[in-house]
Amino acid sequence: MAWGTGQYSGTLLLCLTLLAACGGQDSVDPARQRLRTEVLTVRDALRMQPDSPILYYQLGKIYRKYGVADSARLALERSVELHPAFAQAHRQLAQVYFESGDLQRSEGAWASTARFAPNNLETWNNLGYVRRKLGDLAGAEQAYKVALGIDATFAETLSNLGQVYREQDRWDLAVGNFHKAMASDPTFRGAYINLSRLYQDRGDVDAEKRLLAEIRDRFGRTSREGRYASVRLEELGSAGTG
Repeated sequence: MAWGTGQYSGTLLLCLTLLAACGGQDSVDPARQRLRTEVLTVRDALRMQPDSPILYYQLGKIYRKYGVADSARLALERSVELHPAFAQAHRQLAQVYFESGDLQRSEGAWASTARFAPNNLETWNNLGYVRRKLGDLAGAEQAYKVALGIDATFAETLSNLGQVYREQDRWDLAVGNFHKAMASDPTFRGAYINLSRLYQDRGDVDAEKRLLAEIRDRFGRTSREGRYASVRLEELGSAGTG
């Protein structure tokens, strides 16, 4: 496996000088002390292996763990630059981009993760989610279908695909997917709420009322979903007592 060659990059120098700029804060902030210790350990290893994508990956994970997003991004970008097929680094980078609100680059990183680790259900599910957030419903549908090819009973993906169909006004497919999700995992609350909102969109009051009553009874009146169901039933003119 070709890792690449070269000297210390500007990326590494930026990552490793961040702590020095914090000055005396290290003495009063235990978390920053731990961050500094962990980073210095990786820095020492990088002196011996300056082009190791694994070490940059480890550095990125450390920075992400402590909430230093810019340095995490730089380290992980360097990791995939050195080893473009490093699926785990692409995965971490996709999460960093998403957490910073950069959905376009998050989508690209999730797509790279899927390309180099194509049998991971979570990757395809996350790729579908980001594509849906970007408004790419066809791309989201494709990703969710790949995920369901890996596990056809995964309730979250079934419900997510139902949401795509709902936004495309493909009502029957949406209803079918929500019911599949509920049958696969009767405790997966999102599918119930999504289906109730689909009934609301369609103006199917009777079906919505029946489902809201089931949500309230199944998950309890004091649960978030139960409270939502009770309020919505009141809006529909029925307190649903009993």
